[in-house]
Amino acid sequence: MRDTLYLIVVKEVWDRIISGDKTIEYRECGEYWDKRIKDRHYNYLRITNGYGNDTRPFRLYNYTGYTEVMKDNKKHYAIDINSDLVIEERKKVKKKLDLY
Repeated sequence: MRDTLYLIVVKEVWDRIISGDKTIEYRECGEYWDKRIKDRHYNYLRITNGYGNDTRPFRLYNYTGYTEVMKDNKKHYAIDINSDLVIEERKKVKKKLDLY
């Protein structure tokens, strides 16, 4: 069983998360996110700024679940990303890792 839900966000969204302006992350309900979120149990949520998990900034949260809400006339999963839930973070992009 996977214990971490992974979400990728763009820089503009990342900056709002880090500043504390954004405390809820939304994902539109649909086949892709239903398989990953609906009725799934996770212990952690990892939000990464961009792709490349070995080098990109990230935050690891205690995952508290989701609620289904209407946003822009569409059903979305609303996931709490309050800073009180952060258990680990990398704030800056690290140099590319040398892997052999």
